[in-house]
Amino acid sequence: MNEDIDEIDAYFGKKGEPTEGEAVKMEHIMMEKVSINPSRRKLLRVVGVFGKDEKQLKEESGLDDFFFKFHMDFLLKEGFLKFEDGMYRLTDPGIAMHDSVC
Repeated sequence: MNEDIDEIDAYFGKKGEPTEGEAVKMEHIMMEKVSINPSRRKLLRVVGVFGKDEKQLKEESGLDDFFFKFHMDFLLKEGFLKFEDGMYRLTDPGIAMHDSVC
């Protein structure tokens, strides 16, 4: 083995992109995290098919600032929502989730 590469570097070096099976599993885990949380389901329902701005979402969701930011960051990061032109809108996965749990 090369002296410049230790075991940890070798381990992380052979980890690459997830396989298709791993990607599907991760997607299902994220969908479960949205579907079992009532606040996230409510945010998807409030955004709806037409979208809402931040003020409307905060008022209609009834969440305080901390939990609003926490759940919105999760939904944006995981690709269920997108922010464009000052409005939060559902993405394709967000629409699918909205249709199945709301």
